[in-house]
Amino acid sequence: MKRPDITAILLHLGPNNWRKKGSSYDWYIDEEDFVYHEEMVCDKEVWTKITNQLPEWGYNTVLIDVSDGVVYDRHPELAIKGSWSKEELRAELDRLRSIGLTPIPKCNFSCGHNAWLKDYAYMVGTPTYNEVCTDVIEELIELFDTPEFFHLGLEEENAKSLVGENYPVLVIRSPKKKCEDSLVLFNVCRAHGVRPWIWAGAEDVQAFGSEEMFRKYVGTDVLLSTWHYHWLRYNKHMREKYSVVDYACKFEEWGYEQIPASSSFFWHLSHKDTVRFAKNYISPKSLKGHISAPWMLTTQRKYYTILNDAFTLSNAINDVYNEELDWEL
Repeated sequence: MKRPDITAILLHLGPNNWRKKGSSYDWYIDEEDFVYHEEMVCDKEVWTKITNQLPEWGYNTVLIDVSDGVVYDRHPELAIKGSWSKEELRAELDRLRSIGLTPIPKCNFSCGHNAWLKDYAYMVGTPTYNEVCTDVIEELIELFDTPEFFHLGLEEENAKSLVGENYPVLVIRSPKKKCEDSLVLFNVCRAHGVRPWIWAGAEDVQAFGSEEMFRKYVGTDVLLSTWHYHWLRYNKHMREKYSVVDYACKFEEWGYEQIPASSSFFWHLSHKDTVRFAKNYISPKSLKGHISAPWMLTTQRKYYTILNDAFTLSNAINDVYNEELDWEL
């Protein structure tokens, strides 16, 4: 079977996608990746070393979580100390392309991952919020020279994920409002010839109200990434235990294209499980690729962790697409 076209990794430029400024913290308290940062922590030397290694391992795409990592012309107030200038980021995008890597922008507009939007994060659902989101998307589309995709995040928007003790104010959209606001973001991308890309699992489908509402508002032009980072064996009882598996099959049935995400964040064999599942249960037409999601900021402390995650996915793809095994759910 032919390997999917895209082998991607998620790398973080901006640091603030999790706990909002002023939040208290739970078990992540000692992890630099999940607290609020007043200034940039992306190590340029580490970024360069990681990206230089990727083509050798078969990578051709870098999903860049930009967020507050650049100084926007329309909204400079979103920047933090040390945010890259647009000229600096543009030069890096050119360098990535010169070594065979396609850069794709990502900004997360979920209520649970929009700390980078600062005070605007508490204006979710308002015209002001949607205008700011639109401005950011349009500016990045221009900066990235009209990329094929724009990743909008939009995951984990529910009370379970946004426990009150970790956020000063709990902001969650109703399903109706989630549908309306997501459509605004999708249509901004579409207006510029760019395909929207989002995270998508069972809870994310339900955040739209129902499967019917998800399918109504999330068109099949939207690229979906299911994810699972724990131990899995793809057999029948796992469909109930891990509904992300079931939804990958449903998305296939509904006609969506997918790039499953895996990570060694919790378990090192997540990559191989996910690649093996996708190979056997998502059609080649629908399976656009695979993405490694280390969920680590680009720092010296996490350099080897990110490299390990990248290598493990590459190795999994090589192994799985050279084996002759049939797996049954």
